[in-house]
Amino acid sequence: MLIKTVSQTLCSHGKECIDHLVTNGWWFSRGEHTSAGFGVKVDADWNDFADHWDRLLLDEYMRDGGTYRYRRYSAFEYNAVAGTFRLLPHAPYEQSKTVNSLNGGFKRYFEPLEQSFIAHSVLNTILAGFCKILSEADQHDDWLIKLHPYRIVARDGIEGKPAPEGLHQDGVDFIASYMIGRVNIAGGMSTITDATKRVLGEVDMNLPNDFLICDDRKRFHDVSSITIENAKMPFAYRDVLVIAFEKTLKP
Repeated sequence: MLIKTVSQTLCSHGKECIDHLVTNGWWFSRGEHTSAGFGVKVDADWNDFADHWDRLLLDEYMRDGGTYRYRRYSAFEYNAVAGTFRLLPHAPYEQSKTVNSLNGGFKRYFEPLEQSFIAHSVLNTILAGFCKILSEADQHDDWLIKLHPYRIVARDGIEGKPAPEGLHQDGVDFIASYMIGRVNIAGGMSTITDATKRVLGEVDMNLPNDFLICDDRKRFHDVSSITIENAKMPFAYRDVLVIAFEKTLKP
């Protein structure tokens, strides 16, 4: 499946992101700036996209025994020159034990993204924005993109863990966490450190279109647990889209 991305001109928002990635190895964007820079409005189209998180499935591979994470997974190839990304054949997700001390070292078979998710204009716009930024920041045209929509839930007396492996890297070139929404939760603070584990920043992603992006080769990241705010309400969750970018070479 080949999809032509929307054409985007690199605006001041994108240039600022590039400057911070190159200089500092990470950048945080508030929702209103992302919305203006990427052209992603929180409207009916956005709500239609966000509804896909209601259809994520329980992650049954959590080696801590947790039942707080729901997800799907698919991967794409992107070419910046052609401005296209291609859905790759569905395959299991695998990380080394070195990269993921909790869930690494074995294949995990997640359900693929829904076709309506893959073809959605909001996803197209988000991916086009990031790929434009990263291709210019790293002077590279070809990327492997791994998409992980997550819902982390909290229950009365039970925390949800957005990063159960703790402070970590993901073994890729760049990693982005894009906020979809939060309902009835406290916590979820993101921490960014250097290789010596010195804290470089702490950010609270709590608005749609907030995002955090890191150079995964240089920075470590973590997200604190979430707890339910009002146990009388029926739901408590944190929805994000995690996007991993790996440079690929043409055959």
